[in-house]
Amino acid sequence: MGYFPFFMELKGKNGIVVGGGKVAARKVEKLLLFDPSLKVIAPVIEECMRVLGGLPQKDVAASLQFEEREVQMEDLNGADFVVAATDDEALNGRIAAHCSAGRIPVNVVDDRDKCTFFFPALIKEGPLTIGISTDGKSPLAAAWVRQEISGKLTDGIGNIIDLLGQVRPAVMQMEMEESDRKKLFERLFCYCMEKGKGVSVEELMGLLQTDFEK
Repeated sequence: MGYFPFFMELKGKNGIVVGGGKVAARKVEKLLLFDPSLKVIAPVIEECMRVLGGLPQKDVAASLQFEEREVQMEDLNGADFVVAATDDEALNGRIAAHCSAGRIPVNVVDDRDKCTFFFPALIKEGPLTIGISTDGKSPLAAAWVRQEISGKLTDGIGNIIDLLGQVRPAVMQMEMEESDRKKLFERLFCYCMEKGKGVSVEELMGLLQTDFEK
């Protein structure tokens, strides 16, 4: 039946990542884009995890903790989600079983049958997030689709979406009918797409004071 692509708020959520190598580091790097509170537990935490692809440690210190030790199943209790990214298949299995029993969402690297959620191939530009999943069957195919989509996106689309979000409250006040609001949002969106990066929120607010909406 496939997996439904929920988009969830991760800001401040408590996540546990078990594993300190390159695979775990890639998972952490993706998660940090959404500002959860992460704890990494592993007997050895490699440099690739500590630097996170070149990010200064001060930029992530507030939301990322390292505990260089063996994980205990009790560590997972109360977590909002868990990632098992060790090279020990048996340990990953125990983590998955513990999380399933406790109804904790868990991702187990390279073992789709033990996962209750997958990491999508991500496209992230400002408020725009596109997640591509193959139900864990072919990460390579998901990465290919991501590349294809990324190459077709309008340059600066994230900024355009952010601008439209800033003027949204004004539009909601101006137009009481949903159909009228939709038409005005469509005009604003088309205007932004035509103008490109040069458009500003002040310009859009000015348009709303004219007969632009008509």
